[in-house]
Amino acid sequence: MRDALLRMVLYFDIFKHPLTVAELERLVAPGQRDALVEVLAELEAAGQIASSGDYRHLPGCQENVARRQERARCAEQLWPRAKRAAAVLGSLPFVRGVLITGSLSKNSAMPDDDVDFLLLVQTGRVWSLKTLTHIARKVMPQPLRELFCTNYLLDVDSLSLDQRNLFTAVELCTAIPMYGPEACMAFISANSWAEQFVPGLDWSVERAGNARQQTRSRPVTAVESAWSGPLAQQAEKRALSLWDRYWRRKYHWLSESQRDRRFQRSATVATNHFHDFQEYVLREAQGRLSRAGLSEPIVL
Repeated sequence: MRDALLRMVLYFDIFKHPLTVAELERLVAPGQRDALVEVLAELEAAGQIASSGDYRHLPGCQENVARRQERARCAEQLWPRAKRAAAVLGSLPFVRGVLITGSLSKNSAMPDDDVDFLLLVQTGRVWSLKTLTHIARKVMPQPLRELFCTNYLLDVDSLSLDQRNLFTAVELCTAIPMYGPEACMAFISANSWAEQFVPGLDWSVERAGNARQQTRSRPVTAVESAWSGPLAQQAEKRALSLWDRYWRRKYHWLSESQRDRRFQRSATVATNHFHDFQEYVLREAQGRLSRAGLSEPIVL
C-alpha cells in the first residue's frame, strides 16, 4: 500500500493534481480507510508527501491545491453539457458503451476544454461508427464539436487493451462509465492487468455497473438491422482503408511507429491522438518513480 500510494501521488503530480484521501482510497485500497490514513501519515512523517487539508501532494507543491480547486469548479460547469453529449452518443447506432475519459474524468477542466469519449462498439462496426461520428462533428459549430471528441473506439469482442502501462491503467480506472453497464463492466474486467498499477480496480468495475441503460429507438434498431451482411463488411473494410490512407498522407512526417501508436487502426480499434501525450507522461512518471526508488509493475 505504501508504494502504491506514493506512486499515485507522484503520478498525478505530473498534472499538478493533488489527490484527496477519498480518491486515494478508491484508487489504492477501497474499504481500507483506516489503514490507508495510517500509511499516508507515515509517508508524510518521512517527508515523501505533504498534506493541505484533505489533499495529499508532494512537498512544496501546496499551490497546486488552489489550481485543482479552480479546475474542479470549471469541470462542474462543463458536466451538464458532457452528460447531454454522452446521451447523444449512447443513442447512436452500433454504440454499446460510453465512457468519459481524459481530464474531465478526474473532475478537472478549463472553460474551453473538450470532452473525451471512449466508445464500445458493436462487433464489426468500429469504422462505420468512426466515419459516422466524424461526419457529424464536421457539420457542428466549433463549441458543440468539442463536446464530441470520440478519440477511442473499441470492438466489444476485443476489449483487452494492447498498451499496458501506468498511463493506460490510470485512464482505464478513472474513466467514468455513462451508458451501457454490461459493456462497461466487461471492458474494465477484460483489463484486469491494470490492477497491478491501480489496486482499486474492483471499485471501478462496481461503478461501471451503475452506468445508465441505453434506450434503443426503432430508427436505430432499423439502421443496425439494415447495415449488416456482406455489404456492411465490405464498407467496414473500405472505411478502414480510407482512414489509414488519410492518416498516412496527412501525417507523413511521423515515423511509422509514431503513427501506429497515435492512430491505432485495425478491425477492432480506432484511436486518434495526434499529440502523443502518453509518451510524455510515461517519461515523466519514470523519472519521478526512479528518484523515489520505485519502479513500474511488470505486466506479464
